[in-house]
Amino acid sequence: MADNDEFIGEFLIEAAENLDQLDRDLVALEGDPHNPDRLASIFRTVHTIKGTCGFFGFTKLSTISHHGEHLLGRLRDGQVVLNDSLASLLLELVDAIRTILAAIETTGSESDTDFADLCQRLDAAAAGAADTASVSNANLPTDRLE
Repeated sequence: MADNDEFIGEFLIEAAENLDQLDRDLVALEGDPHNPDRLASIFRTVHTIKGTCGFFGFTKLSTISHHGEHLLGRLRDGQVVLNDSLASLLLELVDAIRTILAAIETTGSESDTDFADLCQRLDAAAAGAADTASVSNANLPTDRLE
């Protein structure tokens, strides 16, 4: 387990650095929402976090990253267009990832915070819902993330 702790520590440092860059990239993307290089970079960052946390068994982090990655893939491929609501949603994703990473760093396990609503809104946005803030939870599955 001690060996894993060292690797997890390295993962946390790298993830924090990547999230700082991701914040900057998302802000820059708002000014140039069709920049393919920026979209690809953002996608890769979330994809890397998803893959690495899956390796360590952080299922909540893997799940939320997967939902974000799906939306980012649709943005990257031009199937969804970035707007203010979507940009805010992506920043909320980054905040959620930070919350989970902070819990892992502090307690060694993922946060008890429930991110099912965020996952549902990420999915709705990926499906092309115009305003992710107004998506009704009544029409979305609730068993995505426990």
